Formats: sequence, structure tokens, C-alpha cells
Amino acid sequence: MQDQAPGDSRGDGWKGSWGPARVRLTDLAEDYARLLASQDPVAAEATGLPSRALLPDVGPEALAERSMVERRLHQLVRAVETPRSLTGGHGARSDGPEDDARDSTPDDDDPWGTAPSAVRVLRAHLLERLETSIDLIESADQGAELNILTSPFQGVRRRLTSLPTDLSCSGPCTQDWAGLVDRYRAAPRALTGIRDSLAVSAAQGVLPPRGQVEAVARQTDDLARILASQARSDLSGGGHVAPGGALGRDLQVAANDAAQAVARLGRYLRGELAPLAPAREGVGPSRHARWVRRMLGTSIDTAEVYQWARQELVDVVAAQDALAAEVLGTGARAGDLDAHLRADPSTGMSPEEFPRWAQGVADEAWDAVVGHLLDVPDGLGRPTVLLDTPGGGVHYEEPEPSRSLPGRVLRSFAIGDETVWPWAERTTVLHESVPGHHAHSGAQSLDPSLTLTLWQRHLGKVPGCNEGWALYAERLAIETGLLSKPADRFGWLAARRWRIVRVLVDLGVHSWLPVPAEIAALPGASGESQWDRSTVEAALRAHTVLGEGFLQFEVDKQLGWPAQGLAYVLGERVWLEGRERAQRGARAAGERRDLRAFHNRGIGLGSVGLDLLTRELG
Repeated sequence: MQDQAPGDSRGDGWKGSWGPARVRLTDLAEDYARLLASQDPVAAEATGLPSRALLPDVGPEALAERSMVERRLHQLVRAVETPRSLTGGHGARSDGPEDDARDSTPDDDDPWGTAPSAVRVLRAHLLERLETSIDLIESADQGAELNILTSPFQGVRRRLTSLPTDLSCSGPCTQDWAGLVDRYRAAPRALTGIRDSLAVSAAQGVLPPRGQVEAVARQTDDLARILASQARSDLSGGGHVAPGGALGRDLQVAANDAAQAVARLGRYLRGELAPLAPAREGVGPSRHARWVRRMLGTSIDTAEVYQWARQELVDVVAAQDALAAEVLGTGARAGDLDAHLRADPSTGMSPEEFPRWAQGVADEAWDAVVGHLLDVPDGLGRPTVLLDTPGGGVHYEEPEPSRSLPGRVLRSFAIGDETVWPWAERTTVLHESVPGHHAHSGAQSLDPSLTLTLWQRHLGKVPGCNEGWALYAERLAIETGLLSKPADRFGWLAARRWRIVRVLVDLGVHSWLPVPAEIAALPGASGESQWDRSTVEAALRAHTVLGEGFLQFEVDKQLGWPAQGLAYVLGERVWLEGRERAQRGARAAGERRDLRAFHNRGIGLGSVGLDLLTRELG
């Protein structure tokens, strides 16, 4: 691994002087990765680190241990010394282990500002991730996390419903079924940990909204039914054949025990937590601020961003109207062009046809971008586009060389989505593949020359950086002609409109800002000054080209996942501002703008908080 990020002009002697600091910081980052892997099998699988955890452990004892170790790691990171030559013969270090965990912003005279990029970024990144995690745990927000998509229950559910893939039950299948039995046996303890952490947080007055409690309770009903059927050896619908003999009996007993544990959690949610939980949607301003720092790696002025997003929404609707007038004639509006583009069913495709079409889009983008606008590691390869199980949504999964799996874009369509419109999907494919996530987090996960540690590549990711890059990549696609047809540009504007309205929803719901008049007047909105589910539905429905099934999925997602909706547009803003500063600097120096070098340097930083990204891009 190299000691300097691309563009760092310091010589070998300087690199050598920072070597001990870098080694120490790398060791601490690996210690952090081992801690996370010890409590979460997903983290262990991502990093290849050993772990005895069969299911995520988020009980009170596990959270307390994590907070304690994170505080110690934070102290040790701050205690790492700079080279003696910079400090008059004495290495600079923190004031000691009692330093405030939130104090990670360097002073103007901080010698860490002169460190090679890889060292400087690793230290700042570690401090910021440790601080935000400690803050969530010690405020009881982490223990109170409950939603339908990303909370600890969903992590357990995914592990319990992941059946062996060898349907014929030959070869290593017996071992796979035995692993499932072990996960079932671990379920009662893991689910009790979730319940206990919710109870501990509730005792401190930190509760999830009642709507989320009730929604997850319904998910426990579904999971309990699935496990109960597996206890009866009923694996219908998946083509699986349950093992026989002693292993089969063990599977039935363990599945039954797991089903009962899930049912107990559901009874706790309905009978004990829901009556305590607030009816109002969202987590409230102070809790939202903590999630903003965790999701974005920065703090925001919520009122300022709220007003900015209101104006951005006006501007993007105006741009859609202008494009409609360009295509259909004077007076046409965005709704007219949307209807026009949907008028001929033959221009659409079925969900089954989507992967082949989307693969062509991703391949075209690869040819246009890689080696021209940015570089990728040799082992990355082109992304693969696949259909995911029905439900709605799309996501990217990084390459897994150990399993010979490439980077993957998985698109899930809602039940009832019979026609897929290429103009509405193209920008999403580019967002997830190239020049989006595949070229950013996919490259970071593989390339050792980027100077990233194992923790940085797999466990230190910041959504504001990742999603901001992917949204910036959509704009890059506009600039480079990958979205050149009017219909495709309309799809890009529609996707942008969707993401901007989600900023309003997130801030209104979770920071409890008043409903803007233009939102309150929408059909279906409650008309109340507080955001509620009907107003969220009305806002999202008015500003989307997506189907009703996907819309309902997004309503649940935004109500239960604070700050996630901010990551895209606010992250993109940092990437765009960084590019503008780099361009101004090049002009002032009389140099040619090198967009490829800018992208390579930005990707080489890893997935970092937006404050750190702003400093480094500048």
C-alpha cells in the first residue's frame, strides 16, 4: 500500500517520518474492525475477520461493551504522536484520555494538517466515526432504533430467513443446514437483546414512534409464521428440501424455539412498548441531530436546509415544465410530458426484461467513463444487474472476490409493477453502477493502492459521502451525454425532484418543522401543521413518477429512518462545491482542469464524513 494519496507531492523522507503514526492508526482501525465483527456476522463476512456472532448482538451488555471499547479507541487515536521533527523534538499528541470525544476538528496550527493525506484522513475518519457511534449509544438512541428496514430486528430476520442455496441438498448442503440450525438456536438470545435495549432506552424516555413499533410488530407476525412453517418442515415455495434424520429434527426444534422468541418480541412491542411510544411521527430535533451527524458526518442548520430544499423543489419543477414545453409545445407542463411518455405501452418493458436492458446501460457507461473520467482497479470489472425479490427499491452490493461475485445492482419491483419505463430507470442504473456506486464504493472495497484500511473499505462508510457521490454521478452523466435524450433528462429531473422532496419530508418529520403551505395544500394531505403519514404520502405522491407500491415502501422508509433522505442531495452539494473549488484553483494557477484527477483523488479518500470530505476536496 502506498503512503500517499494521488496528488500528494511529499517525498519519501517525509513519508518515512510519518510511518510510525500511520502504522499505529492502521492498527487501531483494525482493532475497531475486530470489535464490530465480534458483534455482527455481517461485518465479519464483509471483512473476513473471525467472529463467533451468529446473529447481530445489540443487547444492553453488547452496546455497553462497544461504547467502552470505542471510548478507549478514541483516546488511543488522539494519543498517536506526530513526528518529532514537527514539534521541536517532542511528538504532538492529544491532551490525554479525558479529552472530549467530540473534539476532533484540528486547530489551524495542528501538525496533523501537514500529514500525508492517507494518515491525516484515517485519523480524522476514525475520530468522527467513533464519536458519532459513542453519542448514539450513550444517548440511548442506538438502543431505541426500530424501523421496518434497517433496525436490528431486520438484521436478525435476514439471517433467519436465508435458507441454503443448494436446493438438491448435495455436497456442502448439510453444513449449510447445520448453520441455519445454529442461527435459529441463537435467535432467542438475540431477540431478547433487542427487547432489553428497547426497554432500557424507554426507561430513559427515548422511544421509537408508535407507528414504527406497530409496523415492526407486524413484521414479527410474518417472521413467526415463516419459522413456524419451517418447524413443520414446510419449505414450500422455495424449492428447498429439508434435511432428514437428526439434523431435520434439530431444525424443527430450533425453528420452533425461534418462532416463539419472535412472537414474544411481537407481544412486547404491542403490549408494553407501543402504549409508551409517542403517537407523533419522527424522533424529534435533538435525536435527529445525532442521526444527521451519524449519516452525514456533519451538522446542519435544519431551518436553512429546509428553505433551500423548498426553493430547489420549485426550481426542479420549473425545469421539468420547461422541458415539457420544449418537447410538447408552449404551455405544456411536467404532468403532460409524464403522461405523454407513458402513453405508448410498447415503449416500456416488463420487470423480467429490465436486467438485460439495464446491463446494456451500465456497459455503455463503463465504456464512456472508465479510463476517461476516472480510473478503477484492475480487479473491479463491470457491474452485473440482477432482479431482486419483489418489494420495491434498488441497491448496490460490492464485489466479493472470495465468492467470485462481481459488483451487483439489484432492482426490486413492487408487486403490481407490470410496466417499467426506460426513461424513468436510466438515471437510477447510472446512480447504482457507473459512474455511481460501483465506481466509488466498489472500487474502494477492492483497491489496496487507495491506502484504505480494512475498516475504511468495509465498515467506516458514511452514507452522505456514498449517496452524494452517486447523485453527483447522475449529474456527471448529464454532462457527458449518457443522459442526452429529452425523455432521459426528464427522468433525471424526476429522480432529482423525488430526492429533494425527501429532504423536506426528513426534516419536517424528524426535526418537527412545520408543514410548508404548498405541501399542506396537496391532495390527500391532512392539512395539519405537523407532518403525519397522510401528509408524507401526499408530498411523495405529488413529486414522483414511481408506482404506488414503491411509494408506500418509501413512506415507511422515510418515517422510520432519520437523516437517510438527506444523504443524497446534501452529499452531492459537497461534491459539487469541492469540484468548483478545485476548478477555481486550477484557473488561478493557470493549469488545465483535470476532472479525472479530481475524481480519482475524491474516490481515494474513502467514504468519509462530509466535513472531512469538504476539507480534503478543498
